[in-house]
Amino acid sequence: MQILRQLAPPKCTRTTPLNLLPRLFTTSSRSLERMPQRYDRSVRFDRVPRKLPPHVSIPKLLPDHLSYYWDTTPPTKEQLLHASKFFKFRPPTFLWSAAEFKNMDFGDSPEVCVLGRSNVGKSSLLNTLLCKRIANTSSKRGRTKLMNAFAVGGAEDNGKNRLVVLDMPGYGKGGRSEWGREILKYLGKRRQLKRAFLLLDASHGIKKSDKQIIELFKELSVPYQIIFVKVDRILFVGSRREPSQTALKARITQLRTAMEDVRDLVQPTPEDDGLGVGEVLACSSERWLNGERMGIDAVRFAMLQAADLQLERRTRLVRMVETIPFEEIYKERPGES
Repeated sequence: MQILRQLAPPKCTRTTPLNLLPRLFTTSSRSLERMPQRYDRSVRFDRVPRKLPPHVSIPKLLPDHLSYYWDTTPPTKEQLLHASKFFKFRPPTFLWSAAEFKNMDFGDSPEVCVLGRSNVGKSSLLNTLLCKRIANTSSKRGRTKLMNAFAVGGAEDNGKNRLVVLDMPGYGKGGRSEWGREILKYLGKRRQLKRAFLLLDASHGIKKSDKQIIELFKELSVPYQIIFVKVDRILFVGSRREPSQTALKARITQLRTAMEDVRDLVQPTPEDDGLGVGEVLACSSERWLNGERMGIDAVRFAMLQAADLQLERRTRLVRMVETIPFEEIYKERPGES
């Protein structure tokens, strides 16, 4: 009996029943409201993982491989850093949603819009660009049904440096004809629109519907730029490990070939007055490169450049050097014949 008493479990000293204790590890909304404020439940798209897995760190892949400039100059590191801070300094502000052009709010801030086929990844790209889950993502086509406007920046110069980014409904399969009519009205009549960004799936390339949109840009005299999204599906092809040097080189060549195919369509010509920007960008909303999402800062810079809000490139000043005329160098000295 003495041995059994020693092995008996200690008495429970809890006085509060289990059903009255707060359940912090649950998915109910009430328990989330009681959660201490030190727990940040917001999604952070700009936070780098503390320890990057081996398949994420890619030293052999350079940012230059994600861009193709033939008529423009690549941004400097200072310009990319400025673009990153511009989008991250203040959280984006939701402005308005409209199903029809006549219901849009008018302002004097420059605007850029993002278009693409249904389910191309517009919402994922916008969430990454703005560092906040402002657009609902879904595997189903036609998730975005309204034209949604978000403001970025506006902290300096009495808010005159504010940029408005528009998320547009997708076209093609899953789209609706009434969406197309209102988008055409916006593209043709919106004076604040500075550039339209057309998203293409890097693994699928350009489709017939994309070519039709480019022709509409030209007809409506809308400046536009091409961006390849989901570029990680070309460079990594579903593999979670870092590809070999030979495989990565071949995939970079494949990406460049796809960009060159698009160049023939967007190459500025005298007829369209140079509406297409002479560069193609590629990015990924999921993969990291050198502590940043792949190609995202380049897209941010392109948007700021369209609105004339980019950091100006520094020019080096050359010291003045005295120039001696050729005649004075070889002129005869006094006393010499």
